Amino acid sequence: MEVTERVEECIREEQEKKQAKDPAISLPCIGPESETLWHKLDHLLYLPILGLTRPRDLYYYQSDGLRVLYGFTYKYLTMEHFLGQLTRLGIGDPLATALTTAYTRAWYPGDIPLSIFADWHVKPHWTKFDSHSGHVTMWGRTMPGTKQLILNGPGGYLLGGWNYHIDTHMTHILVELEADLSQTWHRPILCTILDSEGGGQPLGERYAQAGQCYLSILARQYDHPLAAFALQGDWETVMDDPSREAVFARWAEPEKAIADPRDFVLLRPIGQTEPTRIYTGHIPTEWSADLVPWIHRRRWPHNELRIRELVNGANLNENYGYSYDKVPHRTRQRRWHAAQAKVEVTERKLTPRRAAIKNLRYQLAQLQEAYQQQYPTLVEQIIHQQRELDQRQQQGNPTRRCFNRLHRLRQERSNCTSRFLKRQRTLTQRLLQHQCRAGQFYAQLLERKAVRDAIDTKTLCRERRLVKDQIMFNLQILLTNLHDWCKEHYFAPEWQRLTLEKATQLIYCKSGRVSWHSDRIEVVLDPYRYTEHQQAMEITCEHFNKSNLRWRDGRHLIFSVAPHPP
Repeated sequence: MEVTERVEECIREEQEKKQAKDPAISLPCIGPESETLWHKLDHLLYLPILGLTRPRDLYYYQSDGLRVLYGFTYKYLTMEHFLGQLTRLGIGDPLATALTTAYTRAWYPGDIPLSIFADWHVKPHWTKFDSHSGHVTMWGRTMPGTKQLILNGPGGYLLGGWNYHIDTHMTHILVELEADLSQTWHRPILCTILDSEGGGQPLGERYAQAGQCYLSILARQYDHPLAAFALQGDWETVMDDPSREAVFARWAEPEKAIADPRDFVLLRPIGQTEPTRIYTGHIPTEWSADLVPWIHRRRWPHNELRIRELVNGANLNENYGYSYDKVPHRTRQRRWHAAQAKVEVTERKLTPRRAAIKNLRYQLAQLQEAYQQQYPTLVEQIIHQQRELDQRQQQGNPTRRCFNRLHRLRQERSNCTSRFLKRQRTLTQRLLQHQCRAGQFYAQLLERKAVRDAIDTKTLCRERRLVKDQIMFNLQILLTNLHDWCKEHYFAPEWQRLTLEKATQLIYCKSGRVSWHSDRIEVVLDPYRYTEHQQAMEITCEHFNKSNLRWRDGRHLIFSVAPHPP
């Protein structure tokens, strides 16, 4: 798999970069001797095989373990210093990139487009200090932890993994990561298969913008009836599932179909009307509707079960190193921004109410001022007209017109008062309504501001440095790939489905004897209790010896299993 060369080259390059930046730096644990380097790396790589979880477990480790290969076993302090030196080099991500290139070339040679499976694994982190937190499904609680993105290829072979902080979302990194991997591998990625976490429209828009393909599924809570879609083609019987049928579809609403770049594949049992599952994504044009459900179902054996194998067989849930940085609490910041958004919503509702109250008060003032100007004028006119009427009556002149004018002025005064009171009453009612509603919004605003101000965004929290975890993650994936390579090329047929955990118990921890000769190294395993295991190991040793493998110093490796005693 060219793993050895990749690891040595990556460490050498990063060491040269580090020393070029700081010539005074000293890295005594990483010397030029390849054998010493791999002796220490083997201690970290084979910790799960030795039944250990962390380097600190080497403190009291007394078994033979790797002593048979190197003559002695490194203890905790030496390995912790070595891991610290690798961490100072920062080889976590460069080593992950180098190894994923080696895995891709080993498992999938050629340059044809490659489909990959991607999924999160959330590793819990138990701490009493403030840290970024997220939902950990396996524990059913929200707590600190680390998100690990794991990529698998067809057949389930591991291609690589990367550590991220627990509040990272897949939609923010996946498209860019695919572009970088495609450039590193020098081959295109045909499609990425995801679980329901990738079923949202924002991810579809990012993939459409990047011109890349992916396949996901809508979460079960987002059920849509058949009437919500416009079918594009005929129903086709699903591959390897004659009881179900599938068809391509788009949204039936034209506006929704234009705004949503995702493709949809509806799945339903034959004989039923409504779809039971809805697949979505930016689906490759060469894939037919009957192929999409079958491809997505491969995600379970080729991705989910491989993650469980890593958990059970490679110490995937262990944390390594607890150094940290003090950073702003992003979870609280998101809560503050969410609370601030609610405050802004209330402010937007309160602002027009306040403007309406101000406008109504201005209208009332204008109304009062106009009435106060008009009413005295009418009163004066009425008084003047009354005097004129009295004079005419005393003089015996005609009074009809004067009486009519007086009546008209009195009627106008009455109408002016009634209009004023009616308009005043209307404006007052509207003012009271707006004031009441504004009072409710203001109380809500004060409450939401109190909730927002109660969120502590100034206190820093701990953010773990994930370089050491990434280094050990690389070795965990490497160990699993080595196991896959062994069972693919050497194991007997009945052992080619063994998980890493089962193979560790049955094969890798099998007791035996090792004899070192000048031209060869002979390994004789103790006999098995059961005949089928004995026969399987004999076939495995035969396959291994036919490969003509050599140890690092050039000596032949010869494996055999001792026969049952008579």
